[in-house]
Amino acid sequence: MKIELANFVSEIAEKLTSTSAIRPSLEKEVGALLDALSASAQTGDPSSLDNLLESWISQYTQAELPQIASDLASFLHSIEHALIATIRCHLTRAPQSDEASPEEQLIREISEDFFRAQKRLYDLAFKRYAEQHSKTATEARVMLEKLEQSKSNFISIAAHELKTPLTIIEGYSTMLADALLQEGSSTYRIYLEGMRKGVERLKQIVQDMIDVSLIDSRMLLLNFQPCLINRLIETVVEDMKKKASDRDLLIQWRPIPRCEEQIYLDEVRLSQALRNVIENAIKYTPDGGRVSVYGRRLSGFIEIVVEDTGIGVDPENQTRIFEKFSQLGQVSLHSSSKSKFKGGGAGLGLPIAKGILEAHGGTIWVESPGYDEVRCPGSTFHLMVPVNLRPPRPSLNFLRSDKPKG
Repeated sequence: MKIELANFVSEIAEKLTSTSAIRPSLEKEVGALLDALSASAQTGDPSSLDNLLESWISQYTQAELPQIASDLASFLHSIEHALIATIRCHLTRAPQSDEASPEEQLIREISEDFFRAQKRLYDLAFKRYAEQHSKTATEARVMLEKLEQSKSNFISIAAHELKTPLTIIEGYSTMLADALLQEGSSTYRIYLEGMRKGVERLKQIVQDMIDVSLIDSRMLLLNFQPCLINRLIETVVEDMKKKASDRDLLIQWRPIPRCEEQIYLDEVRLSQALRNVIENAIKYTPDGGRVSVYGRRLSGFIEIVVEDTGIGVDPENQTRIFEKFSQLGQVSLHSSSKSKFKGGGAGLGLPIAKGILEAHGGTIWVESPGYDEVRCPGSTFHLMVPVNLRPPRPSLNFLRSDKPKG
């Protein structure tokens, strides 16, 4: 710029006083801006202008930045107009000629400088907004991770702390039952049987809590052994038939074709996962309904399907049901039997099944048209089990019957 802009600070501030939304230290701010523009124009280095604009922006929070950037841009625009008006009052227009007058050239330079300043303002505001947003998101993620870890630690500690008194209660109730039996007294046998069932239920909940804490911390260890998958499924199904016998539920099982050879998996854990899924199907299928278990051999996987004629699952909840402690039913029913229709449970069965299958290298998902207790559209769970024809870990190679000798 070819004139000393600082000479016009007072007049510009006076013109802005009645219109600007940014009143505090107006003359000081205008002076600093004109100095920065002059320095930037003379040296070609925008750092002085950037520093000023950043000092303006830094005074505001992330939520205020979008609006304040617009307000500051309007402020710059107001200064530009006030400066141009002031210059027009002080400079005499040159005689008309084919070339642009010095006044027009100066005004054009001022407009270009202010345009660059406004653009730079928006760039800096967006950068700061993005940085603050990223920082906020990172802090929130770290906080959630800490909270999740705290929950997992609490579950693990609580489960282990509960296990000790449960063992004591179980031991003393067993000794009491033996003592009463020796005395020939059967009066309190029904009470002791109720205690035994209660302890078994509590032990299962505690064990589920321990399992889910192991899954969360990625410490669930699998013991791969050779297994016949159809025999495993049949054993689980027969056991679940007994639990559903008082519900008049039909549990059907069809062996999976082309699954005659042994595969390596953790039979105990996979049985636990399948049992949890079938138990869930029984729980949400009305009396007189049907649960079907079948499957097929795929490339590299065996798909086990558990299909029921129950009340179904809404699409928006089909992922949520695999989250630990998720509950879709009435909490008031959670103390009832796990096999009762819409009965009890801690919300850990399906998350544990998911963790076990994923630890094997497989997966699980559910398909359902939706939730309807009248029409009962049903649900179909798909359990994908990898076909390992040899132990996945070298340390378990001794289990292979075809290992070379010597």
